[in-house]
Amino acid sequence: MKFSSKVLAVLTSSLGLFSINFAVSLPAQASVVCEAGTISNYENGSLASCILGQDINVQVSSPSSGLSNFECQAEKSISFDDKAQFKSCRLSQEIKLIKGNSVETCPAEYKVDVLVSTNGIQSISCSP
Repeated sequence: MKFSSKVLAVLTSSLGLFSINFAVSLPAQASVVCEAGTISNYENGSLASCILGQDINVQVSSPSSGLSNFECQAEKSISFDDKAQFKSCRLSQEIKLIKGNSVETCPAEYKVDVLVSTNGIQSISCSP
């Protein structure tokens, strides 16, 4: 039984390097590969920002908008709020944002920003 638990722990840890899962109500606990000397932390010790050492898939979950996936680009900045919730990054792939009855295209290389209001409503925007 101990062997299978260790294998599961190693597999889970390995998968964490390829995907970050964020729950809006909980701080993120994941591995982010940052380039040396680019890490900035909040006073509470949580990661504020860094330059990514590799492309990374970020998944953000919100009760109001469901699951959102962002492919963040290596060698570009990624940022988090002081509660370790994802805030922004530069996209490595185009995404589509559904806003009401319209669809907005957010091209690769654009910056995506995720804001969550105090009542849990998520807002996603992108800019050059």
